[in-house]
Amino acid sequence: MNQPPIRANSLLFLLLLLLVQSCGRKEKKTEKPPEAKPAGISNILFFMETSASMGGYLKGETNFKVAVSEVVTKLNQIAPVEVWTIAGKPKPFVEGYNQFVVNLATTPLATERSSELHKIFKEVGEKAKGNTVTMLVSDCILSFPDAEIKKNPEVNRQNAESVLKSQINDQFASLKKQGISATVLAYSSGFNGTYYDYQNTKHKLAGESRPFYIWIIGKQELVGDLNRKLGELMITKPAKQLDFGASGALKQFDLFFSLNKKGAWRAEKAGLAELSVKPSAPAEFAVGVNLNGLPAYAQAEDFIRKNLIVTAPNATVKLITVQKKEKVSTTRIKERELKLLNQNTHVLTFRVDNLYDEKADVVLKLPVRFDDWYATGWSTMDDRTSENRFNKTFALVHLMNGVKEAYQSSTNDFLVLNLKLEK
Repeated sequence: MNQPPIRANSLLFLLLLLLVQSCGRKEKKTEKPPEAKPAGISNILFFMETSASMGGYLKGETNFKVAVSEVVTKLNQIAPVEVWTIAGKPKPFVEGYNQFVVNLATTPLATERSSELHKIFKEVGEKAKGNTVTMLVSDCILSFPDAEIKKNPEVNRQNAESVLKSQINDQFASLKKQGISATVLAYSSGFNGTYYDYQNTKHKLAGESRPFYIWIIGKQELVGDLNRKLGELMITKPAKQLDFGASGALKQFDLFFSLNKKGAWRAEKAGLAELSVKPSAPAEFAVGVNLNGLPAYAQAEDFIRKNLIVTAPNATVKLITVQKKEKVSTTRIKERELKLLNQNTHVLTFRVDNLYDEKADVVLKLPVRFDDWYATGWSTMDDRTSENRFNKTFALVHLMNGVKEAYQSSTNDFLVLNLKLEK
């Protein structure tokens, strides 16, 4: 019997081997796992302070009950909500958020002894782990324990700034180190019940306007996301808002190649190349930045114009205009550049008057600055009369300054952009 040639057998074997390897490669390719999507808010823990000083918000028809009921209900449309009460140790409200809303109107909830505010923030902040966001509603009155006030009725006024502010600062500095940020929403409400002034003297109030505050605590990107979604859902809006960020500065930008361009230069990823400039013939360029993650006031054109710092040791560079995306004319923008514009919120345009060397490094910084609405119209250091305490919170300025100083420092910036100029 004749045997096939060895060459033919070898060729057949080689073809089979290549076919198996090819199939193996294809099969391996299809097994590639899908890319993981970024995680969002997993759950929300909502804490209500239930010390006796909160009782007046819960009697009669008050904006407190309207706002808190709406917040809790709308939160559950964003992520699962667990309700807790807190004065000393936090306690879960096991009946669920729906029953909590009912109890706000029907059941006395604020019946516990007062607690020190920095300890409450510690308990609430410790639960803001991972993708959990915590929230706290409180009147935010700084105070020493009752026993200390009995010894010295002036202890709250004398030591609010030195002691109580330092305790708050220490607590939020610890949260900042963990990458935890905070937002505070300020509201006003009628108050019907017993109010305790800084000396713990009781005052019977009937509808007097009192502030209260809702704090949101968690990772900055989660807090920002919750702020946006809650703002869209809420009908009862806060009177004021303040955001304390904990993450690093924004460093991403897009350099436009024709938008607001003047002079001779070519756009590169790192900056401007082939730049020809002199005082009589300056150049202008624009960058796009997405500032959605910043507090609303830090996105205002006027805030950016007043606070943006331009550093360029080997060049003269100035900020000349700040435009929100919707104010930019798009009639002459090409499709590629329009895509860049649409992924940003602001356009910053700069003028280059001089370039003193072959190259220059330019640094654009927007330092962290916090609004100070709380210091003027919302804080008092003497709440013994209706006139002095009307819609004001005792020692609020020291509480908020303690938080502000934990987050604001000389090295804390909203925005840091680095680009190069090259002849």
